[in-house]
Amino acid sequence: MKLYAQHGYGEAEKINQGLQKGIISGAVYSAKDITPDRLNNRLSEIAASSPSAARIFDPQYYVSLIGSDPNIRLGKLEEYPYFRIRRRSQLESNQLITDEIRKVIKFQISLPVTAIISPNILISRSFDSVEAVIAKNFIRQAKGIYEEFSDNRPLYVTLAVSREALIDFTELEAFLNDVTILNSPPDGFYLLVGARSIEARTDLYHTDVIANWMLLNYSLKINGYQIINGYSDLISPFLGAVGGDIGCTGWWSNLRIFSMDRFAPEVTGGRLPVQRYLSTKLLNRITFYELGALRRIIPNVANELPMDEKYEGEPERSIEVLQSWEALSSLLAIITASGDSYKNLEKCAEAIKSAEDLYTSIKARYRLDAKSDDTHLEPLQEGMNLFKKRAEI
Repeated sequence: MKLYAQHGYGEAEKINQGLQKGIISGAVYSAKDITPDRLNNRLSEIAASSPSAARIFDPQYYVSLIGSDPNIRLGKLEEYPYFRIRRRSQLESNQLITDEIRKVIKFQISLPVTAIISPNILISRSFDSVEAVIAKNFIRQAKGIYEEFSDNRPLYVTLAVSREALIDFTELEAFLNDVTILNSPPDGFYLLVGARSIEARTDLYHTDVIANWMLLNYSLKINGYQIINGYSDLISPFLGAVGGDIGCTGWWSNLRIFSMDRFAPEVTGGRLPVQRYLSTKLLNRITFYELGALRRIIPNVANELPMDEKYEGEPERSIEVLQSWEALSSLLAIITASGDSYKNLEKCAEAIKSAEDLYTSIKARYRLDAKSDDTHLEPLQEGMNLFKKRAEI
């Protein structure tokens, strides 16, 4: 599995540095946080400086159904020629969906991207719903419309689903049966799993969510699709273990968890978050000061990677995401190296067991911040076990 940067506000030199260091393989740019002209320039710059890097654009069309909220933050999204506020009832029209897909693809055709992302809406409640019917219509039409442009870049269709919808295994199975037997299939999917808010970590670290997110990757892969997992962050290794091709993460919490909360009114007056360190041994991030304390009593909590030297004290704020990318890329290389899902899952189980043992050692000697604790390990283990049962591995 490869790792891409999930772009958002405050890019500066982060993506350039990540590509130059070889710790990411590409980037997914978000319409909300960059103007069309600047997007074209940035993609061209990356093409020139890192020609092998993947350059992807998320049109964020799924925002169109919530855009009528007067408090919504659309950012630069309103400047894109394809974006319009829509009502769900309007998208029950096949012709309107055709027109919407064509506009989004047409905009991307002229960009120096390495693949095209076709739009879709968010399935917010259930796979057995009007939203799901609309979403399947976007999926079915995408390839035929794309072929009108005689372009040979890969086509990925957005599949955005809430954790509430993903939890229902029976409805997920029925949905997968429909999208894996398409007459005119795309090359792959840009898969987004949505939490209720960017702070709701337990929304995604939930047994059924992890199991079914893994199942989505596994089922799509065995049916010949490529999968880009947006905002997948530390769940990426488990998705890559069973067929996911790309994982993505960024520098803010709203670039590590997909949520429509990203477009909600901004809360002012808050402080910048404490900088954290991604420990591959813990499968989690801890604060920089926790790392400093633990290094003196449990040295193997550190990754033993080049960016570790930047954490002798409080690092510069731009360093945090580079360290995260480096650590996550290292973890992906270890866990997803084999093309055999069974062997990869064994690596996942070993990583969880090692993290449990290390947390046990830490608990005896040091009290961690709530976000740094081991509550993520049980849903990872149980989710993986449930996936194996459902996939019959």
